[in-house]
This record gives sequence, structure tokens and C-alpha cells, in this order.
Amino acid sequence: MARTDRDIVLVDGARTPHGTLLGSLADVEAVELGRTAIDGLLERVDVDGAAVDWVGLGNAIQAGIGQVPGRQVVVKSELPNETRATTINEASGSGMSAIGLAADRIAAGRADLAIAGGFESMTNAPWILPDYRKGRRHGDVEIKDSMLLDSLWDVNLDVHMGEITEGLVDREGISRETQDEYALESHQWAAAAIDSGAFDDEIVPVETGGGTVDTDEGPRPDSTLEDLARLPTSFREDGTITPGNASKLSDGAGTVLLADEETADQRGLEPMARLVDYATAYRGPDRFNEAVGDVVERLLERNELAVDDVDAYWINEAFAAQAAYVMDRVGIPRERMNPQGGAVAFGHPIGASGGMLATSLAYQLRDDPDVERGFVGMSIGGGGAIMGLLEAY
Repeated sequence: MARTDRDIVLVDGARTPHGTLLGSLADVEAVELGRTAIDGLLERVDVDGAAVDWVGLGNAIQAGIGQVPGRQVVVKSELPNETRATTINEASGSGMSAIGLAADRIAAGRADLAIAGGFESMTNAPWILPDYRKGRRHGDVEIKDSMLLDSLWDVNLDVHMGEITEGLVDREGISRETQDEYALESHQWAAAAIDSGAFDDEIVPVETGGGTVDTDEGPRPDSTLEDLARLPTSFREDGTITPGNASKLSDGAGTVLLADEETADQRGLEPMARLVDYATAYRGPDRFNEAVGDVVERLLERNELAVDDVDAYWINEAFAAQAAYVMDRVGIPRERMNPQGGAVAFGHPIGASGGMLATSLAYQLRDDPDVERGFVGMSIGGGGAIMGLLEAY
């Protein structure tokens, strides 16, 4: 993010509940989830939609979703048709990349108010027929899953992201027990946060054919280490990664309103947090997990912070192994790593996670006096990572 005299604030955020694959949000298309998040955000802030200079929305699984999905969300929302919009596809980093681009626009003086985040329905990702347009005279036809191809498969290496993470496990000696223990805590902490009402204010209810959904799906607090130990491995027969210690496939959307601090003050807005900085890091595609450690260290160094200066690390739990690696490498205390649970429990709706996590961190900064500074971000397929620094306002 450019260093300028324009201080950037996060005014408010709104997210849908997390819906598990084929779960409570199954009959809600991705664009509708995005619309719900934006309209819920607009209801919370005293801002005329016409004042929003730009909207950036992440979306990763775009096969069959229609032309310019971010623009579709804007047209269906309460924002004016004249609102400028951009769709961002950076795999898991899509939502956070949108937030970073919004911050850059504001810092450059090209926007005063911007909405950013993301939306995804993994449930509604279609199956596709590659090469079928050219026809087949005879032989079998292969059907591919766009959810897998567009978001979970590293095309550079022609391998699942989970298989790449098994490579991290081998290099770092991360045990199955370490991953399962982390996963169990994620479920328990997520369930405790739900029960405490920690997410009530940030969630926008979603209307579905089965009724109103206003609570996160996914956490299984009654699971035990014995339950997790019995699960089969997903990527290698002798591997360690299972459906229980990796992020769930899920649906959801989340957006935040960013503003120049002077603009927020002139409009009488009460920000929740400052967006102090964000950073990215890249390695080869086979080291995408390690890029998360790189970007955390880079953001700490850029802002002259020690690990303990950051009260909460909302780092997407693509895999428990990745989370364990980053904690060990950087020295992050377990109690500061996803203190209200993470994607192992809730799920990781690929393009939406950045907006959803940023919203949750912003509300924690608002509500918890012991949390004054937090990191939020994730790995990016292809070898990258992105991380933002928020401080309580």
C-alpha cells in the first residue's frame, strides 16, 4: 500500500453466515450472497450509495457464473447502476486483494469511499465439459468439477493444494496429531464464539427457500481427537491431511466499507478500525504455504512490530498444517491465532474469505478491549500470500 498522507479507515463490515457445502445456503447463488452482504453493509452505514466511488469484489469460481460477476452484484444491490465495479480473481486471496486495491485507490486519491470484499458459492459451482465444443467422434467424455479446477487445483503443478501441503508436512515434520489437535481447538473456539454471540452483530441474515439463515454452519464442538484420528487421509494413503484438519468447502460473502479518514469525519461516520498497511509475498507454486510466513514477517518488519504487538492473527486456516507451520515459524502464541475459530471449523468460501475475515476482525477490534491490533490474510494458490494490518480506531 502506498505511503500517503491519506489515512484509511474501515467504517463497517457485513458478512453472511458460513454455509457448508450443500448446506443451509445451497439454494442461494453466489451473486445473491454478494448482494446480501453489500445491502446489509449499506443498511449499517449512513452513506448514500451514490457516494461510493468504487466496488471491488473477489470471486474465484467463475465457470458458468455469468459475465462480470462483481458487476452483477452491484446491479442487483441497492447501489446505483452508475457505481464503478471490478471483479478480482486471486483464488483464496480474492477478497483481501479487493480490500488492498480499494486501499490503494483511496491512498492515490482516486476514491474517497470504497466497498471491497468477496462472495462465493462452492455448492453451486458447475461441472464442465472441456474440449466438448470441438466435438467427439467416439470415446469417453471427461466431466470436470469447476470447484476443484478453479479453486483447489494448482494448474502449474497439476496437483491439488492439499497434496502440495503434504509436501510442507514432510519438510517441516508436522505430525497428524499436531494437525488434529489444532483442528479440534478451531472447532471448540468457533462454537464458543457462536454461543457467546461474538458474531451476531456482523452477520447479515440470508433468506433461503428453507427459511432465514443467521448462524454459521460448520463447527463440530462435540468431536474428539479420537474421532479426528479415525478419518481417512485425503491426498496420500500414508499422508496426514484429512477432511477434519483441512478447511471445509463452503458458501458465503463478506464486504467492508473503506474510507479516507477525513471523508469519514466530514460525513459523521464512526470507523471501527484503521487499515494501516497490507503486504503480499510470492514463492514458487509448491511453496504457497511458506509464503504466508513470509508475508507475516514482512508486515511485522514494515511496521516495526514484534509478534506480541499483534493481539489477534486472523490467518485463513486453509490447512491446520499450514497454521501450525506459521505459528511455529513466526512464534505466534496459539491463543492469538484465530481466537474465535477458523476455516477448519467454519469453511473457506474461496473468494469470499478475505471480506468475511476482515469483517470479523474489525468487530473484534470494536468489541474486545484487549484486542487493539490484528493481522488478517491468507495464502494464495500459485505461490502467494496477502496480509493486512488493522488497528482499533
